[in-house]
Amino acid sequence: YYKGGKMKDTLEFYNSIKNIKYGWHDKHGKVHENLKDYRELYVLSDENTVLRDNHAVCWEMCEIQRHFFNKHNIENKTIFAYLQNSRNNACHTFSVFTLNNKWYWFEASWINKKGIHEFNSLEDILEYYRNNFEDFAKTEYNKEDLLFFEYDNIKTGMNTDEFYNHCLNSKAIKK
Repeated sequence: YYKGGKMKDTLEFYNSIKNIKYGWHDKHGKVHENLKDYRELYVLSDENTVLRDNHAVCWEMCEIQRHFFNKHNIENKTIFAYLQNSRNNACHTFSVFTLNNKWYWFEASWINKKGIHEFNSLEDILEYYRNNFEDFAKTEYNKEDLLFFEYDNIKTGMNTDEFYNHCLNSKAIKK
């Protein structure tokens, strides 16, 4: 399955980051492992801070992944999944990449879905998400309310609202 080359490197990279814990840094540099005060205090950490403190949220993990994929010349996208009309602004950010005419969902932060998952197309990945996002959102939802946006690099130091605005104003992925 993972014969060598770019896929072997990708698997080794996944193994090197899969144990980073869920957590975030506030504007004072303190690490938090719960969501209390998140919207008010969160700032996006750089790769060195994440690796030093071994804590990140999904979009920080995706920036580390984007850096890896770009460095290794692997075609990739970073996708923001946003559940509109939800009480808690449920969202998740994930990476996808393509090699040898297959698409892969690279997941290092969603605890119940961690791994590198193979699909035939990006559409298949998005359909899987539509059918399984309840596990992440912890609530029932209308599948049509789950929107996808492909976004580019984000800036270290962004707060939550700046990140959401960046993603929601990025390229919508039509299904």
